[in-house]
Amino acid sequence: MAETKAPAKKKKRSSSFLLTLAIIALIGYFVISIISLQMEKSEKAQQVQQAQSTLQEKQEKNDELENVLTEGDESAYIERIARDVLGYVLPGERVYYDVSSGD
Repeated sequence: MAETKAPAKKKKRSSSFLLTLAIIALIGYFVISIISLQMEKSEKAQQVQQAQSTLQEKQEKNDELENVLTEGDESAYIERIARDVLGYVLPGERVYYDVSSGD
């Protein structure tokens, strides 16, 4: 009868070892999943922040355009855009550029 008990202990040890190994693997999987989710969360937070700054810029531009429409000062707006963005000047107007600055 002593012989039958020895293999049972060996089987119990191997099954407990496999159970321990499975638990360790499961914990490792959960740790890696949590780290991955935290990294994804920080990336999404950064994307939200960029989207909010873009939204704010668009809202400021929209407010500026609404101002132009309500004030009826479209010609001044068009002139400013032509000068600043397109580089246009009025006939006979001289434009001086400051080349002495270090920038």
